[in-house]
Amino acid sequence: MRIDSEIIVADNGINLATGDARPAQGAKGSGASRAVNEPASERDANDAADIQALAAELGRLYPAVYRRFHVSHHALPGADVTPRMLSALHHLAASGPLTIGELVTHLGLSKSTTTELVDRLEAKGLVDRMRDERDQRRVFIWLTDAGRARAAAYARVLEDEALAKALARMAPASRLHLIEGLRALLRAADVAGH
Repeated sequence: MRIDSEIIVADNGINLATGDARPAQGAKGSGASRAVNEPASERDANDAADIQALAAELGRLYPAVYRRFHVSHHALPGADVTPRMLSALHHLAASGPLTIGELVTHLGLSKSTTTELVDRLEAKGLVDRMRDERDQRRVFIWLTDAGRARAAAYARVLEDEALAKALARMAPASRLHLIEGLRALLRAADVAGH
């Protein structure tokens, strides 16, 4: 498999971005006929290797996309919370009550920065601290009704304007393939029960 700037080509020459069974441009040899002539076990091994390589590439690309387009890196017009505060609210809304230590892991911040962030959110009435009923030493951070409303009001994880600018620089066919590919990935995950 090779990953070009516009297409991902499997060892068997199939354009994996489109699923086109015809060899992609620049594919070496007649990959499609080679795949047909390969024994089934060899094809399965190649497919498994291709899928592993694609999963690794997606795993490498996702954090870069998240960092580049996440709302926490962009100003929030009209919001009375910072992007970092909103990120904490989103994490709590998605995961449920968390301890400071768990929130540190979710946000990737230091304990002192996370504690300060929670203090600011608590002062705004957006989170509460709750003691664990079974272990009074443990304190959970949880959203108040106002915190849930604020998280819902700014529910976007990725910043629309930054995405729109990047999409505008892509070829129309690439934009379509991106959306189709992400939808297919989500459908496949739903079928797998994830």
